[in-house]
Amino acid sequence: MRKIFTLTFLMGIFGLFTTNVFAQEDASIDPANIRYWIGEGENEVVFIVNWNEPDTALAWGYRFNEEHVTVENVMDAIAEADYRFDYDAASGWLSDIKFNDGVLDLKLAGSYWMFNVNGATAPDLYTNINVADGDWIKWGDESCGILIDPVNYYYVWTKEVAAVYPLAEEATIDFSEIQYWIGEGANEVVFAVNWAEPNKCLAWGYRFDGESKILKEIMDDIAAADGRFSYVQGAWGVDDIKYNDGELNLGVSEYSYFMYNINGMMAWYGYDQQEIVAGDFIKWGDVACGTEIAEWTYVWEQPVEPVSVYTNVNENANTTLSVYPNPAVSETFVTIENAGMNEISVFDMQGRKVSTMNVEAVAGEQMRISTAELNAGVYFINVKSENAVSTAKLVVK
Repeated sequence: MRKIFTLTFLMGIFGLFTTNVFAQEDASIDPANIRYWIGEGENEVVFIVNWNEPDTALAWGYRFNEEHVTVENVMDAIAEADYRFDYDAASGWLSDIKFNDGVLDLKLAGSYWMFNVNGATAPDLYTNINVADGDWIKWGDESCGILIDPVNYYYVWTKEVAAVYPLAEEATIDFSEIQYWIGEGANEVVFAVNWAEPNKCLAWGYRFDGESKILKEIMDDIAAADGRFSYVQGAWGVDDIKYNDGELNLGVSEYSYFMYNINGMMAWYGYDQQEIVAGDFIKWGDVACGTEIAEWTYVWEQPVEPVSVYTNVNENANTTLSVYPNPAVSETFVTIENAGMNEISVFDMQGRKVSTMNVEAVAGEQMRISTAELNAGVYFINVKSENAVSTAKLVVK
């Protein structure tokens, strides 16, 4: 009686074990979540590798026009396009698959590699197996897999699959190509902005003395010198960067925002704290046209064009508007050229009037404007007399 009970108990345990094992499913990923597609064509397959030490599963996408391609075709195309990925093989047998991005250094940790197609063990060598549109391929280090069928060497890998970030190289420009330099001093930096809609990247040069300069100061000085450039300061940073030369009218694209890099690397500080030193390359980019190469890390590949030298010519103005100091801290002075009644108004970047006054002035008189209550940023001063209207840009620090 005891023997029958023991046998029944053991069979029950085995049944639970086999049920749990066979219930395991090979982890995959939705093609819509793939970040890095290699190749071109209407057909798509997903290629996944699961390593051990650490247990890591990464996925690429591959596109092609043929009816089908071999797994070897897919792997060779990925290895050619992505320097981080490589594999070793001889006589049709794959001995290792590698991935090294400078942080992860992945390779075989167990005894051998196995691969599945659509979750089922591949019945032939990777050089012979064909895949078609919609298929997914999974290579796995057997040491981190679950052996479901010992007879047929059927493994699954349950590690959640992460999409590989694409490779991208930040477009830059040589300092010698810059046409418009702002500021004076022995130190030089390049300031660039990449917009979307259309995808356009423009660059200015900036010179200064001293060990460093805060990025916001550079942007304010460029805004003060170049009437085509402005930016909108928000509660958490820069809400928008604008450029308007009469032909191009650039700003942030819908549902997007700006981020910035220093020398091709994501900046860690706000633009009002970030120190810039000689030789730095600053790049703001609308994320809508950037390539995300890591979480919250973007690069912009659009070729960089130097802006032309700005000439402040207002053909419609009958007065010359002089504003000094500019940038201003607590006050600035506007020189009135037209005698008589003048309306002096200050507008913010959203076109809202933040102050206005009517003054009776004589020609050449300087009128004081208080900026102490204004937030730091870019504004426009508008002076309207009986016969003319003149506008000047004002930067408040």
